[in-house]
Amino acid sequence: MGKLEKVSSEKHKHSKVLVDGVLANNANVHMSHIVLQEFAEVAQYYPIFLCKDSDTGQFQPMALFGLTVDENIYQSSGLWRKCYLPLKIQSQPFYLINDVDPSGNNQQDKPSLALDVDDNRVQQQQGNSLFSQDKATAYLQQQTKILADLTQGFVLNRAFITLLSEYDLIESVTLDIKYNNSQECKLEGLYSINQTMLEKVPTDIQKQFEQQGYVPLMSAMLSSINHVSTLIDIKNALLCSTEIA
Repeated sequence: MGKLEKVSSEKHKHSKVLVDGVLANNANVHMSHIVLQEFAEVAQYYPIFLCKDSDTGQFQPMALFGLTVDENIYQSSGLWRKCYLPLKIQSQPFYLINDVDPSGNNQQDKPSLALDVDDNRVQQQQGNSLFSQDKATAYLQQQTKILADLTQGFVLNRAFITLLSEYDLIESVTLDIKYNNSQECKLEGLYSINQTMLEKVPTDIQKQFEQQGYVPLMSAMLSSINHVSTLIDIKNALLCSTEIA
């Protein structure tokens, strides 16, 4: 993240954003935060795991794009254009920042839309305009909604993770991978739902899960792990083409 500026029609009336640049700018991103509202879409294409935030130690749902750090297999294989892009990726290069009052204190309850003006997708020649005749364009309104959905989603995420933790439903997962060319890799720091513990949850609690809409989310997480095999297959193909070249 570079220099963030609060979006305004005065300062950014000529600013544009290259939407196609989203794909290229995330070529080295191997995972992304996701929120509960998009689990169904994400699970169709990516493995979903939980990862611990390095600063807070809290679990966060993540979509996995690659099997090593700085690797996005979907982008490098050309498949990303056919896949659903997580909201966190779609929101770029916009962010929410806390307003600062004249005394210099953060006003936590008043987040404002900000633009990363150092991002190479932000320019004045090509792309989607932010304003037209001093009014927000449909594109800017869409980006604002995406960030609002993310904000709500992170709140829902915390409730979901709290429930999983309360019933000891989180387990560590290690991926030991051996490619066709005999290269090996181990991916650690991933977590998923413990199916054994889930089956032991009392019936009345399971009904609560259903009422809260958590059962489809858990099912999506568990079924999405099958996409790890897809990642391995794509990586094998990429390694093979590299060796032939």
